Amino acid sequence: MTASESVEALIRALERSVEAGLRYFQGPGGQARIKGEKWGPREVLCHLVWWHQATVEGMESVLSGGKPYRFYASIDEMNARAVGRLAGQDIAQLAELVRQLQARLVRAVRALPDPNATVLITDDGSGRSVLQRLETIARHWSEHVHALQAPSAA
Repeated sequence: MTASESVEALIRALERSVEAGLRYFQGPGGQARIKGEKWGPREVLCHLVWWHQATVEGMESVLSGGKPYRFYASIDEMNARAVGRLAGQDIAQLAELVRQLQARLVRAVRALPDPNATVLITDDGSGRSVLQRLETIARHWSEHVHALQAPSAA
């Protein structure tokens, strides 16, 4: 499989995962009063939106010759901030934001010449590439939705 075929396969997997997640959040998840370990469906969606946004901003920055998106707080702190930043938006607004971010992400991925380029740097200084972010985001959406749907979350 060529690099571009691999990237396209990852994009398709990500799109499937995001669309399945949005169906859940806009359907049964949006009405649910369940909580996972820490959050309910709306908070999980806020968290997923933030990771999409950070990844998109990193990709677009690198694409324009800038630096990867870097955050200086811990992942737990950034997740908590994400929920707070989006507190005033309902599920429909968050879903629309995800769709906009997803379109930007796909455009940026396809425009980046190097799928191994670092686009995100965590608080410990470690970097994540385009390919790593595509794999992680798709898995991340699926894992969160499955955790919320699990009987133990009810």
